[in-house]
Amino acid sequence: MTFRKNILTKPTIEPNALRVWMTAATPKERKRLAALAKTTLGNLQQLAGAYRTEGRANLDSDLARRVEVATNKMHREGLPVLGREALSPACAKCEFAKACRK
Repeated sequence: MTFRKNILTKPTIEPNALRVWMTAATPKERKRLAALAKTTLGNLQQLAGAYRTEGRANLDSDLARRVEVATNKMHREGLPVLGREALSPACAKCEFAKACRK
């Protein structure tokens, strides 16, 4: 986990990939991502905030796959495609996922 200090010397958590994406997206794009990924906007916002996981994105592998597919469909300049490995610890450890990316 990476911390940085703000001017009040409170440690803040580096944003995860989903949080960066949600910040860069317009409200309409966030709603579209939720619809394409077959989840709710509230669920994505909770996961992007990662309050219970110390800043790490912790999506289950199925939702990580759906978010990856959705961001591929929505790709535009300045709005990155999210790889499932950045969203799910299970996908990050998966040998099959690593082999598919080569």
